Amino acid sequence: MRRSFAAVLFGLFIVPQALSAQNITPGMRVRVTHPGEGTSTGTLVGLTADTLEVRLEGHSEASHMPLAQVTRLDVSLGKERRLARFAGIGFLAGGTLGAVTGALAESDCEGELFCAGPAGGAVIGGVFFGAVGGIIGLIAGAAPSEKWARVPLERRRISLVTPSGSLGHGVGLRIAF
Repeated sequence: MRRSFAAVLFGLFIVPQALSAQNITPGMRVRVTHPGEGTSTGTLVGLTADTLEVRLEGHSEASHMPLAQVTRLDVSLGKERRLARFAGIGFLAGGTLGAVTGALAESDCEGELFCAGPAGGAVIGGVFFGAVGGIIGLIAGAAPSEKWARVPLERRRISLVTPSGSLGHGVGLRIAF
């Protein structure tokens, strides 16, 4: 009975934390938010239980920050270009603006040589300004942007404990409140 209870506790509390833990190693590009220094990017030099050591951009020496004072820590997942996404957003924004403008411009065109009417003006304006917006979005999406993943800074409330040294054999469960 004890073994099955321990297995259930292990499965419920330990395994999900191990799967969701962010593995952060020295040399990774990080973004740190600290109340005294604001948000800065740099390279991780070291991470201990209570201190974060980062070589910030533009500095030759590493900065030592107490983890208790760091409000947010992000790890870079690399740079990416978002051509299709920005082009689609530009097309939709330009097309909507062009359709509304075209419909309003052609709503009172009676008696003119060429009158497409509100529906025709909406189509013409939507296609033209949608294409312009798509091109602008494509240009904006060509610039690479960095993607970040947040690293949780909270201490684990439940962890697996193994004896150290010659204190014996076994496994324990540490619960912090």
